[in-house]
Amino acid sequence: MADWLSKALEMFPELCSDFELAEISPMGFWIELRIALEDAYSDQPINEDLVSRIYDYASWCVNQPQTESAETDLPTAVAVCLIEHLPETPAVAGDLYRWMSVDTFMSCESLFRYHLTDPEYTAFRDNFLSKKKAYTGPSRL
Repeated sequence: MADWLSKALEMFPELCSDFELAEISPMGFWIELRIALEDAYSDQPINEDLVSRIYDYASWCVNQPQTESAETDLPTAVAVCLIEHLPETPAVAGDLYRWMSVDTFMSCESLFRYHLTDPEYTAFRDNFLSKKKAYTGPSRL
């Protein structure tokens, strides 16, 4: 079993039973995690435990060695299946300051801009930086 899948089973036992893991790739799994993240923000109260585990797993994945295939490369999966979509869901975007460091945010500018116009990106960035300035908690990613 691949390391990413073992880690996923460890961190998300409640999600892993929802789909056929033998047939899923890191990209497919990250699509499922992004949907789970959006759903976690639909819960009232927000499912903080799941949100934190998703960002922790993202951090673990981006720190894994790159592979030769985009389909199996964990940093690529996180970038294209999670990070570039974070601005699309207002609740996720508005809460990102609690989970992502300023350095990581700034290094992801091109990913965020993929789905945003220049004015939308500027507003997203300014909102993140404004909230981050007042936040003293640790970042996960």
